[in-house]
Amino acid sequence: MSKAINGHRYRHFKKETMIYTVIEANALDCNLVPQVVYRSEYETPDRPKGAIWVREKAEFESKKVLPDGTEVERFTDITEISSIQP
Repeated sequence: MSKAINGHRYRHFKKETMIYTVIEANALDCNLVPQVVYRSEYETPDRPKGAIWVREKAEFESKKVLPDGTEVERFTDITEISSIQP
């Protein structure tokens, strides 16, 4: 399972070009449910690069079952270990 980590880049399971950067991995909503705030690093005709998204942390870190029964991570951490700044 990919844990949401601030500053890390993630690929969404739907498409290889759907890359996001986590802005805040431990945000809380008004009911104190942990949330992940993340930004798109790609652009589509209906959404600009840099669009901000919010998803419950449990869902961000969950797995998804594809129609063929294969289980994949919803978001996969693609951050290079060598690029992480202390």
